[in-house]
Amino acid sequence: MTVKVSVIIPVYNAGSYIDRPINSILKQSLPQDELEVIFVNDGSTDDSEERLQDLAEKTENFRVFSIPNSGWPGRPRNVGVANARGEYVHFVDQDDALGPKALEVMYDRAVRSQADIVVGKVKGNMRGPIRLFRESVEGVGPEFAELYETLTPHKMFRRQFLLDNDITFQEGRCRLEDQMFLAKAFPLAKSIAVVGDVVCYDWSKRDDGDNNSKGRTEPADYYPWLAKAAQIVKANTAPGPVRDAFLRRNYRVEVLRNCATPGFLRGDAFLMEHYRAARKVAVEEYTDSVREGLPPLWRFRAELMEADRVEDLRKVALRFRDVVGETEFAEPARWRQGVLVAPFRARLRYEDGATVKVRKVDDGYGLDLALVHGVDGGPEWTFEDIENRATVDFQLRQRGKAQAWFADVESKLVVADDGTVEIEGTVRIDPDTAACGGRLPKGLYDVHVNVQLLGIERMARIEGGPASARLPCGGGRSRRERIQTVPYWTKDGRLALDIGANMHRVADRFGGSPHSTWRKVARKIKRVFAS
Repeated sequence: MTVKVSVIIPVYNAGSYIDRPINSILKQSLPQDELEVIFVNDGSTDDSEERLQDLAEKTENFRVFSIPNSGWPGRPRNVGVANARGEYVHFVDQDDALGPKALEVMYDRAVRSQADIVVGKVKGNMRGPIRLFRESVEGVGPEFAELYETLTPHKMFRRQFLLDNDITFQEGRCRLEDQMFLAKAFPLAKSIAVVGDVVCYDWSKRDDGDNNSKGRTEPADYYPWLAKAAQIVKANTAPGPVRDAFLRRNYRVEVLRNCATPGFLRGDAFLMEHYRAARKVAVEEYTDSVREGLPPLWRFRAELMEADRVEDLRKVALRFRDVVGETEFAEPARWRQGVLVAPFRARLRYEDGATVKVRKVDDGYGLDLALVHGVDGGPEWTFEDIENRATVDFQLRQRGKAQAWFADVESKLVVADDGTVEIEGTVRIDPDTAACGGRLPKGLYDVHVNVQLLGIERMARIEGGPASARLPCGGGRSRRERIQTVPYWTKDGRLALDIGANMHRVADRFGGSPHSTWRKVARKIKRVFAS
């Protein structure tokens, strides 16, 4: 039978952690005779090779290749691709796992949309939820900017696409080999699919912490590779939105974040080395169009950084460091025909409680003087793209499962006469469709809200408390305020309400029609709120 997918796993001194990906592969809904697993042992010094050879002798679709130690996963992955027999290849790390339906779902959507790349939903405790996975899409191209939120290689690639375009990993010890690989692959892909409704990859911390970077990263060992990644992007793209989307992500994540760290703010010598190396990449490799697409405050900070105005950078960073997001609910969340509905207003506040504002200037805006006073040119600096990355996301995080879904939000940006900037709208949560079009899996869910305005992003969990209150969202020393209560829900119509420290559950079954069911639920909610 034709091999549909080859799973490629580089291995180096994996020990018992290799059991995690192996067990997840053996439990795949895709039949085992339609997939193969290629382990590439990268000169392990423990018993990894013996363990793998023994497994391969017992498992027909498992193969093992051994190479001298290369020091990095790039060469093992390339060896895996060269020896793969599958129509598609999927890269998996030796301590991660695949969701049980991952390969079947990703392959089916690859074939249906003739995709060169399939990006599967990621869960895990290595980072927060990725907005890219709030919905499933097919047939998008590299201009789909949200693709660049995930630059790890744990995706499915059409093998012939990689071979035809000579897309390989950088070999030997290097940094950002994943980004350099995707800098070749994403721009050349004609069709890309995103799976948002099925968890495909579990990327979690090991209990011994060995899949985290250890020790400090020397600037000279990192930023030349960042520059090389930018050069690869430019070699594979024409000037325009695709190139800018990739490089803008790196400007934001790899460069500008260095200008707001505690070490940078206190002038730590090592962090200043990072700043200088990051600034060099920004000035030499990123064009004006990359910077111009950043949200307003990020763009202003980028201009200060490129001008090497370190003290002004520190002033601005200190002023927004303790900003918190605030989401206010005018009324308790209510069930309407089976959908949880909650109108909200979201804004940013400084530590002293003052609201973050803008100043109206002709046809544009100026940044809040609280951010830019005393910064040469700051009060005169203007912008028009106030809606750039202005969003509010409500994330439904399942307890104990390290996975999340995004609620349906309708919103608009509002600038008051006094310059207060808010996002107002309504969040709707339908348990039958909230899991990216499907029913939420059984369990309890915490609701997190993420507020982004002007380039400031803050997040916090909605907690139990009085019903008509405000929610501070992360960032520095946020003040405790009264917080809106939001129900949790479970499978099969079960509803749980977290009121303070008390959990109230609605019965598993209700009689009558669905509408009468939800009327009973609504009455139960009303009684709990009233208490």
